[in-house]
Amino acid sequence: MDGADGPDRAQGAEPVSFLGAPSPAGFQVRLVILEPGDSLGCRAGDWLATLIVVERGELDVECDSGTHARFGEGAVLTFAGVPVSRLHSVGDVPLVLSALSRVPG
Repeated sequence: MDGADGPDRAQGAEPVSFLGAPSPAGFQVRLVILEPGDSLGCRAGDWLATLIVVERGELDVECDSGTHARFGEGAVLTFAGVPVSRLHSVGDVPLVLSALSRVPG
């Protein structure tokens, strides 16, 4: 549940972020930046085995069924088993997602 200052967290806990830190061995971080109002189409497997953090902005996730869900800064997501069709930047600032996944190979 969200409080007045954003998502509930343990007192003093820092939000999760993959920015500004080296990736663990065997992993890579990629950034996805969408300007307000922009969207990105997704195919099955695009986000397979990926941990995603909303670093900045507001994300609207659209599923194949047409269902939508919104996530704000600090949200940590995985799309495992979720048929995502599009990602939308719905805030007033650019959406910045960081995505941690294993290095292919």
